[in-house]
Amino acid sequence: MLANVVITLASVLLLTWAIPVYTPAYPGYGASPALVPIVAVSVMLIMAILAIIRYVLAIKSNAPLSEEESTYPDEGGGSGFTQVGRLDIGHLVKFMIPAALLVVGIHTIGYIPSALAFLLLLQFLVGARSWIKIVLLAVITVALMYAAMRYGFGVPVPGN
Repeated sequence: MLANVVITLASVLLLTWAIPVYTPAYPGYGASPALVPIVAVSVMLIMAILAIIRYVLAIKSNAPLSEEESTYPDEGGGSGFTQVGRLDIGHLVKFMIPAALLVVGIHTIGYIPSALAFLLLLQFLVGARSWIKIVLLAVITVALMYAAMRYGFGVPVPGN
C-alpha cells in the first residue's frame, strides 16, 4: 500500500509540475511532446489508485488480501501469484542492453535499421526461433510505427 501511495504522489507531482515545466513547447504540428508522458503517468496514477482502493475495501470488509498478495514470498514456495521478489537480473539485462543500443542506434544509423535490429534481437532473446515469423513481425512492426509517426502524428522520425 505504501508503494502505491508513493506512486500516486509522484504521479500527481509529475502531472502538475514536472511534465508542464520540462516539456518543450508545442511546435504546432503533430502530437504534443507532453502527450506520451501524460498518458504514461496517468495510467500509472489510475493503477495505483485502484490498488489503494482495493486494499482499503479489503480492510474495511474485514477480508484482508491473501498472504500471497500482500507479503513477500518465500523463495521457491507459493503459487507464484505475485512477482514480488522474483526479479531476475539476467532477464532484465537481456532487455535493457538492446533498449540502450536502440537509443544509440537511432542517432547513428537511423530509426528503421536500428528498430529492425532491436526487434530481431529482442525476439531471439525471448526464445523465438522461427526466422520467418521473427523477420515478418519486425518488418511489419517497424513499418507500422514509421507510418504512425510520419503520417499519423505528422512528426519526423527520429535519427538520420
